[in-house]
Amino acid sequence: MKQIITSLLVFSSITLFSQRVNFKKNKVFFDKKEILDYEIGGTFGATNYDLYEIEPHKRIIVLIDNNGGTPREHLDDYVQIKFITSGTNADVRGNIIDAIKLLVKNEVITENGKLDESKIELFVKNYDENISNRTIISR
Repeated sequence: MKQIITSLLVFSSITLFSQRVNFKKNKVFFDKKEILDYEIGGTFGATNYDLYEIEPHKRIIVLIDNNGGTPREHLDDYVQIKFITSGTNADVRGNIIDAIKLLVKNEVITENGKLDESKIELFVKNYDENISNRTIISR
């Protein structure tokens, strides 16, 4: 019985503190709160997400979800993050949702959906894996 209660407490604490990112009707929601607008586009093997501040409607970041040339294999997927206002880039492993969580966790994007430009340089320094410069994709 103690094991069941302990398991329930651990599981509830994990789900209680997890962050949720959802995309609905060109809006990005973080923990059920609308933080950004987005537009989607892309080419073969990559999907672009242009992220906009809600007010004023200003493009701040372009996320490029790249499948690494292997659409059914997710271990080599990465996201190119292009900061429009500063002209800097970062490549991080994972998918779009992981990238947005990482940006919010490091307060590059605030929970109100504003870009904090003072945190971009530190984010790039800590998380850029330079994947796109060392990856050759043959199609």
